[in-house]
Amino acid sequence: MIITIGREFGSGGKYIGERLAEELGMKFYDAELIARVSRERNIDMRTLNENDEKHKKSFWYTLAMASMSMYDSVNSLTDLPEDDKVFIEQSKVIEEIADEDNSVIIGRCSNVILKNRKNAIHVFVYAQDENFKLQRKVEFAGLEEKKALKLMKKKDKERAAYYNYYTNRVWGARESYDLLVDSSRLGIENTIKLIKEFVLMKK
Repeated sequence: MIITIGREFGSGGKYIGERLAEELGMKFYDAELIARVSRERNIDMRTLNENDEKHKKSFWYTLAMASMSMYDSVNSLTDLPEDDKVFIEQSKVIEEIADEDNSVIIGRCSNVILKNRKNAIHVFVYAQDENFKLQRKVEFAGLEEKKALKLMKKKDKERAAYYNYYTNRVWGARESYDLLVDSSRLGIENTIKLIKEFVLMKK
């Protein structure tokens, strides 16, 4: 069983994913995914962090120009920019994780990369209440309100641009997910319960 979780900044998506993994006895991948890509693909952590869910240019355009498959060896992708090579290698690692273990994977277009997996459930966590997201970042991340508000806008724009270009879909659009949940309406604990119940029904 694989659960992928897309999330708005401040919606609690990462924490929800961690709790789900713990309660369902699954492995959890967020920063752990980046560390594994670095270790197994010999890519510098700084390069990975610089490109993590951040869009710089159109992947589909560069891929078309290179006339190569996403699953070719990274060494042969000489015409692709570094950030696109990183995406390809990261995608391969996500596929490997899905083959190995029951896992919860946060973001990184994992719902599209694993779209053909019958054992995968794709969730998007959002929060319509902006103050809910803001207060979570103030309380749990220790950010000042002005900085938290600025980061909320920046991070969601980056994630949307990254996702839209690398998947040719729309970030947060209902057709790409099995379940969309507003954590500000249910609260974090009830959101966890709802997703867990959904997963258990789908098993």
